[in-house]
Amino acid sequence: MTATAFAFAILGLIGLVGYLGIFVALHVLPTGYHPVRHAVSDYAVGRYGSLFRLGLLVSSLGVAFLAVGLTLEPGAPPLAVSQLVFLYLVPLMRLGMALFPTDLEGEKLTNTGRLHYLFAIAAFAFTYAAISGMTSRLEPLAPWQSAHGLLSTLREIALVSLVLLVVTLLPRLRKIFGLFERVFLVSANLWLISVGILLAVKTT
Repeated sequence: MTATAFAFAILGLIGLVGYLGIFVALHVLPTGYHPVRHAVSDYAVGRYGSLFRLGLLVSSLGVAFLAVGLTLEPGAPPLAVSQLVFLYLVPLMRLGMALFPTDLEGEKLTNTGRLHYLFAIAAFAFTYAAISGMTSRLEPLAPWQSAHGLLSTLREIALVSLVLLVVTLLPRLRKIFGLFERVFLVSANLWLISVGILLAVKTT
């Protein structure tokens, strides 16, 4: 079981780090979108839409593989079954986001856009629910214990950015929505990568 958990940890890390690389690429390439004003999902509309969808795919696989690895080691308990379920739900929500592209700001809201928003909201909620619950469960355990400060800090950044993300949905603050969405996505992804690295260390 340990060897299998290690394999899933490595596969998860490949997907998560790959997503981070694509995320950075989308901010370097001439997409025409602003990192503060535009939502990340806007990258799905335009010449780099296929790259955005690839990012969602590798991210979804990365989270799914990490979830399997954590199910095997440390397992439930010490992790709660609900926390693992939240993590398993994240890839499904992200795939839903890929299947139903967003509507750009200012355009008429379509049924496809509504579905995209529902999947995105669920993905954010399940991601934070998993991170919030797992942090307190993993921090007392070796080797996650060695990174308790990092995991807690990333969890708090994710929480604050998620709250501000919701606040900036208000029309008057919408112009800075993209900033806090990106902070949430990066902090959450770094939390998952950190947990994946330590899972690989534990199962080596």
